[in-house]
Amino acid sequence: MQNEIVKTKIRPFEETLHGHKLVDNYRWLETVSEERSTWIEQQNKLVDSLVLDDPGREAFLKRFDELFNYDRTGFPASSLSRVFYRKIKRGEKHASLYMRSWPEGEEQLLVDIKKYSDQGNVSIAGLYPTLDGSLLAYSLSQDGSDWTHLYIMNVETGDILDEIPKLVYTWTCWLPDNSGFFYSRSSDPDNLSKNGLSVFLHKLVENWRNDKLILGDELAETDMANAMAISRDGRHLIIEVQHGLTSNELFYTDLSADVLTAISITADHIGLFYADIYKNVLYVRTSNEAQNYRVCKVDLDGAVPLWDKWETIVPEGNDTLLEMNVIGDRIFIKRSIDVIAHTFIHSLDGKETGEIKYPGIGDFSLPHGEEKVDAVFVSYSSFFQPEEVYHYDIRQNKLSRFIESSLVIDTDDYLSEQAFFPSLDGTVVPMFIIRRRNTELDGSNPVILTGYGGFSHSVLPYFSASVVFWLEQGGIYAIANIRGGGEYGESWHQAGMLENKQNVFDDFISAGEALIGERPVRLAGENEFAVRRYTSREHLGILGGSNGGLLTGAALVQRPDLWAAVVSTVPLLDMLRFHLTEGGKYWISEYGDPDKPEEFEWLLSYSPYHNVKDGSRFPATLLKTSLHDDRGTDSLHAFKMAAKLQAASTSHNPVLLRTLTNVGHGGGRTTQMTIDEQTEVFLFLTRNLM
Repeated sequence: MQNEIVKTKIRPFEETLHGHKLVDNYRWLETVSEERSTWIEQQNKLVDSLVLDDPGREAFLKRFDELFNYDRTGFPASSLSRVFYRKIKRGEKHASLYMRSWPEGEEQLLVDIKKYSDQGNVSIAGLYPTLDGSLLAYSLSQDGSDWTHLYIMNVETGDILDEIPKLVYTWTCWLPDNSGFFYSRSSDPDNLSKNGLSVFLHKLVENWRNDKLILGDELAETDMANAMAISRDGRHLIIEVQHGLTSNELFYTDLSADVLTAISITADHIGLFYADIYKNVLYVRTSNEAQNYRVCKVDLDGAVPLWDKWETIVPEGNDTLLEMNVIGDRIFIKRSIDVIAHTFIHSLDGKETGEIKYPGIGDFSLPHGEEKVDAVFVSYSSFFQPEEVYHYDIRQNKLSRFIESSLVIDTDDYLSEQAFFPSLDGTVVPMFIIRRRNTELDGSNPVILTGYGGFSHSVLPYFSASVVFWLEQGGIYAIANIRGGGEYGESWHQAGMLENKQNVFDDFISAGEALIGERPVRLAGENEFAVRRYTSREHLGILGGSNGGLLTGAALVQRPDLWAAVVSTVPLLDMLRFHLTEGGKYWISEYGDPDKPEEFEWLLSYSPYHNVKDGSRFPATLLKTSLHDDRGTDSLHAFKMAAKLQAASTSHNPVLLRTLTNVGHGGGRTTQMTIDEQTEVFLFLTRNLM
């Protein structure tokens, strides 16, 4: 590849922020215009000419078609009589919605997604059946947008009884008598936005504009309220209010009261709280006074379940308690033990009684469903096993496949190993390395390193068809479990957020250094650290999306010498303006507030866009964004970064920008879109790393 670029006009925009005089030469790219549209088209044509005109493209397309275009079934939503699930068949653009009576019923097509769009740009976003399975709420998304349209279907007749337009970040919580449900939207029906989402009670077939407000008027602009749990007798409701994305609060509503009010039951207590109601007992997983989380319970005896009544039944341990669900007189707890997930079974008083044994080391869901009809399911996947849905027998603690994956991967030649390496400050960080068994560690292997490092998100072993493809090409794939995630609890998360965000980038850069033999690694099960040369700078690439796109963007500008190729998808890159988008406001609690002087300094110190140095020899770089990304990672980040990198780089490596026009942050992609995107990304990586 040659360092061909699109000439981008420089129009300096000067401003002084907190004593810093800043010049933004590409602020004009934030505004929709005919000139910007022409520029986007030119950038896309450059990608076409430098990546897609490759003699290996047809072979890549063929193999990715085999890896992505197959029959697969999503995780079921269960009721007392029916099971609902998404299913996509080979050759289809998006999944349709199916139903079967449990356990012996025939499969029925409920929502044929093809009827909504011949172009394949409508997808099912969520599904919420009533307890008896007679009604189903399901939401549809256009072009992968976070905004959805909610429909209420009579399952017996297929008739649409009701609908609510333009909802975002909401799920429904049905009343047991099917008369209505709780959901979230803006308090102003004429000005729907992502700001200050409130909880409403909607009664079926009534005008949604007149829905009863339960909680919301007193909330801040960046708060999001959602109904989290309701008791089976319809008496008790728990509402979660997210304050940004790093703390939340629980509210209690007595639904039998004449006047419905929501009363905070965690207001004076800092942490994260996740609730479940089982047999009129409230169970809560919380990080309050427990960095690795603990489980509490309190009886819902008619009085407000105030804090002083809570009882800890599963205390904090050395390992992180990732999830909790209560079903069938059992508490199921998912723990991360050195980033390896386990599901432990506890009695309702918190005593550990057993463990669910899965086919191997991987990721899985906790049991969900209805124990009364034994319609309980779990999902399981691993690095080499596509996600499959299992029926789980609670009484016998036994798994059996519900629907088997039609994609079979020959994994005999591959292995995954876990390595630990010291970061810049000495913190030991884990990393998964996936490779062929006979790989020579001679420094010549092409390696892709990825990570996330934010929002307490834990990256556990997962299946990726793209990883399988990369292994087939002779590559190595590495996943660094860096700080900012939740692999080791809230302390691990907090060590990579706000003023500590640089730790995330240091960990990731250190992972790259460990892969090229500049830092020692210790394999799981070994006692000593030793140098292992998996690859070299000439063969090391990095890949990340969303917050992971910020990660790769920061690694790019901080250590351009360490990487041969960088792919950053739907990224955050201008950290002084991320909060100006609707979705971005919710991330202030994770990154900091650019409007506050001290926090501005944190952000400026690592903001990738503001740390591009003229004259740097940048590696081959591919930025990917979408015009319909309304999550907060607005395309302004990738647009301005591409222009600035193209002007600043003195290497002969390409800096490319691909803009998609009909998908969102992560959703909305048809199977063929995914195949085309992955072909493009791996043509780029193969050419620059092999």
